[in-house]
Amino acid sequence: MADGERKAAVSVVWAWAVSPLVMVLGVIAGLRRPAYWAAGAGVALAALLIWWLPEFALPDGAADGAGGAGLLVLNAAAVMLPGVHLSQVLTRRGVHGALREWVRELPLPGPAKIALVVAGIAPTVEALTGFGVSLLVTVPVLLALAPPATALRQAMLGMNVMPWGTLGLATVIGAALTGTGTAELGTATAVTSALVFPLMTVWAALLARPRRRFLAALVAAGAGGTLSLGLLALNLAGAVQPAGVLAGLCTTALGLTLCAVRRRDRAGRGGGHGAGHGDGRGGGRLVPPRVVLSAYGLVLGGIALARAATAAGVPPLELHAGGAGFALLSSPGLPLLAAALVLDRGRLRGGDVRAAFGRVGRPLLALTGFVVLGRLMADSGMIGELGAAVAGAPPLVTAVAAPALGMLSGFLTGSNVGGNALMMPLQQRLAPDGAGLDTWFAALQNSASGHAVFTSLPMIMLILAVAGDSLPSRRSAGPDADVAEHTLLRFGLGVAVGVYAVLAATAAFLVLLHGG
Repeated sequence: MADGERKAAVSVVWAWAVSPLVMVLGVIAGLRRPAYWAAGAGVALAALLIWWLPEFALPDGAADGAGGAGLLVLNAAAVMLPGVHLSQVLTRRGVHGALREWVRELPLPGPAKIALVVAGIAPTVEALTGFGVSLLVTVPVLLALAPPATALRQAMLGMNVMPWGTLGLATVIGAALTGTGTAELGTATAVTSALVFPLMTVWAALLARPRRRFLAALVAAGAGGTLSLGLLALNLAGAVQPAGVLAGLCTTALGLTLCAVRRRDRAGRGGGHGAGHGDGRGGGRLVPPRVVLSAYGLVLGGIALARAATAAGVPPLELHAGGAGFALLSSPGLPLLAAALVLDRGRLRGGDVRAAFGRVGRPLLALTGFVVLGRLMADSGMIGELGAAVAGAPPLVTAVAAPALGMLSGFLTGSNVGGNALMMPLQQRLAPDGAGLDTWFAALQNSASGHAVFTSLPMIMLILAVAGDSLPSRRSAGPDADVAEHTLLRFGLGVAVGVYAVLAATAAFLVLLHGG
């Protein structure tokens, strides 16, 4: 009887430990409130449990933990604000418009162009700016290539470079949360995500119902595989922050090179004239407009200059607290801000600054809430209770559970960074003891959270908002808008099942490889 009572008490403590996560799920999925509401509700419940239950108590170094949480938020804000400001400048100065028109006129057949957009253009733009800014480019292009129902699904699939989005912000934050080297976590994430990018690109190409399905799938798989290999090589080289931009550019460059060879061969056979009427294969320049190259070159050049400065011994202006750190010179925020200032000839426009703060305010508030919630749960022992509850599970069971938890965090928060802040400490506890899998489980969290963001309601609503003026009027407002939202949500959840299967298989392989 005593043993039964003990087990019942453990079950009750475990139920209380998981209740803040259940609260977040209920507020977002049940009440359909914004992420910052859910984060606030979770924090309030966690604080109440710490005050009420003796099993959960904050250690003496709680103030240091609060400082660490503050530095994590500062890391994010230092990239988010300049990144969104830069996107405002790029839009106003016509850079996004020029890129959109260039992609639209590329001399490629439809499925190949879709693969290039999903595995090349979208990752490049999203990795540079984040916050779904790539949708300003990809949604209009895809709407010109396919019916709205298909185009919006393809745009969703292009939002999957999140672990390297906003110049690798989620990976940097994840590394800080786990005490792992940024390059080490980035490389492990590139491995765990390796199969996801070909899957997404093939899915997007086949949505267009091409006549030659096998060839279209093969081309798309090649484009997605090129992105995966580029990310792996760049992270191995330590270039984590610009990895998404550079890998997307490499994928785009390879696609354009093959396009140039194909066009030259067609011209040599006398088939160059008249090509492109109705199939998108003729005309069009292969080199992006100068305004696009200069804007992206400014950011990448700024990052390279900052890296060279730190390598030359310039102090990075670092702050450290609670196991977290912030280095001003190593943050991509300065290159982003410098690029915006150069493009605007040294001026800061009040409208752009206000728009940046307005757009970043709620996501940053939600992120702060999830960082605080994650810290409270970790420091008070709630994460330890959850980890202990699954400690006795077979390693393979834990392996297939880890991607599910990661995807849940990305779906709930609508953010790779927020998902990591919420779930990364738990994922570390899930790693089998003594198997050397801590970094791999952190990478699974980073991958799973990022690859589930495209299914979240905030991202779906952003896609519909960007496409609103281009959709038929009956679907842009009223009850039909809800139909479109729920249709995209169902599609996203269906794709998420495929992503989960890939990540779970990868996790199981890693556990077996390490003797689990």
